[in-house]
Amino acid sequence: MESARQTTRPEAGEIFRTSLRLGATGFGGGLSVLSTIRAVCVERRRWTTEREFTRVATVAQMIPGGAAANALAYLGFRYAGRRGAIAGYAGFVLPGLVATLALAVLYVKLGVSPRAGLVLDGFNAAVVGIIGSITIQMVRSGIGRLWQMGLAGAALLLSLPGGASAGEVALLGLVVGLVADVSQKRARLYRFRARQRTAPVALPDEGELLPEEEPAAPAAGADAPAPERRGPLLPAIALAGGAGIHFAGLDTALFRIFVTFFRTGLGAYGGGFAIVPHLQGVLVGSGWLSARQFADAVAIGKLTPGPVLLMATFAGYLLGGPLPALAATLGIFLPPLLLVIGIGAWLERVRRSRAVRAALRGLTPAVVGLMAAAAVTMGRSLDGAPAVAIAIATGLTLQRFPIDPVLLIAAGGLVRLAAGLLGA
Repeated sequence: MESARQTTRPEAGEIFRTSLRLGATGFGGGLSVLSTIRAVCVERRRWTTEREFTRVATVAQMIPGGAAANALAYLGFRYAGRRGAIAGYAGFVLPGLVATLALAVLYVKLGVSPRAGLVLDGFNAAVVGIIGSITIQMVRSGIGRLWQMGLAGAALLLSLPGGASAGEVALLGLVVGLVADVSQKRARLYRFRARQRTAPVALPDEGELLPEEEPAAPAAGADAPAPERRGPLLPAIALAGGAGIHFAGLDTALFRIFVTFFRTGLGAYGGGFAIVPHLQGVLVGSGWLSARQFADAVAIGKLTPGPVLLMATFAGYLLGGPLPALAATLGIFLPPLLLVIGIGAWLERVRRSRAVRAALRGLTPAVVGLMAAAAVTMGRSLDGAPAVAIAIATGLTLQRFPIDPVLLIAAGGLVRLAAGLLGA
């Protein structure tokens, strides 16, 4: 039986090395990478059982940020405490961070030639198709009630004309989910009383706790993070780095960039694409980036391995070089990591409660509305019939065939380049 299968307890170093390899090959993002993590951690490394990984994946998707990075951080936290969480998260993000920084340097130093501009146009068009396809898939799988459809539409309107942040829309979704659940429960109870004409009888709750699962057999102490030994090295490094930045006169600008992306990371439910409308409003609306630069940042974030949130690294570099890039990266990834460490274990305990499940039923359509807003926002940047055709073709292809989105982005760039050379 699976519950009797022996599991091993990895150290922080092993977690980091495994996450590093997963990050280097984690193209496509989202649930496709999560399935690869499951194969490595359950089948090859035997860090955890199938049942336990399902719980980890559920918790990872309840926290803002990328589900794959969150899952690795939470696995690391279960086995090696805070050090393991940081190792899992940093290892997964690092390869994409290096690749994104390299592309940002080339983008700034070499500029965008006419042909490179055509390729980037194709990348952007393919990303629009990908976002549209993901949105349609989420509508089919996560929206089945009238109030959820209305909430998705409200989220779209609030995100675009209303200018609401992703966090505000996500919070609205959670509240509406809870209110809808209470209203439905009261309506069922009222109908039951009217039908029976007797003393009220307790009704079973739709989201009541399921029977206790048979406990798995993880390695000893797997559920409780290992005790950590604290030392002065990291605080000393942080203080020295902060002092150096202050004396260089960079702290005000860097702090503003950090706070901007930190607030964005807090509301990054549904991954990187869901925050596109809000982030564009902040970066383009304030004049920090042009609409073209922002669209290129989103495309590069999807093209490189690791989370789509790495578009923050690209945008940060355009704002002023390596230090702003690192400030933006730290700002957008720190909130999910802190939430994994701070409330991950609590979320695993309450994930089956009625209130949590009701809130998530409201969060899903809110994220759908954010994704639809992202597709509209990115779609406005499309230039010409070839780009529109690439976006439509990409979306239709993903609806029918399970193709790696990164391949479609590359194909979009090549098709747009060929169309441009032919005069289209």
